[in-house]
Amino acid sequence: MTRSNLYITLSNGEAVICVSDSSSSPEQGYIVEILLLPLLSLNDAEAERALLVEHCALDELRTNATYRYEINLQTKAVAFFDEIYFYKTDIFRKGENLTRRYTAYLSAIANKTL
Repeated sequence: MTRSNLYITLSNGEAVICVSDSSSSPEQGYIVEILLLPLLSLNDAEAERALLVEHCALDELRTNATYRYEINLQTKAVAFFDEIYFYKTDIFRKGENLTRRYTAYLSAIANKTL
């Protein structure tokens, strides 16, 4: 199981943080198909929050998270990074930009539906 911290801007501009504990590598499919694509299709902050409550632990970040997703539901943009936590300073930082893995998975599932 790979964990990811999610930093989300809802469609109403509200910033939300949460953690996804279930299969959050894009290649595993779960986070992309069950959470991200449905979330990106919504344009209602209450519905977005309800979906997040169903699949994530809201108002939490995990120090052992492998990945970081930055999701802006106003612009419909998703960025994907390594997540780095510094125990000494209690700070989370973005690591390497891995968004290409997310976009490659999107392309792969789009090609399957054609």
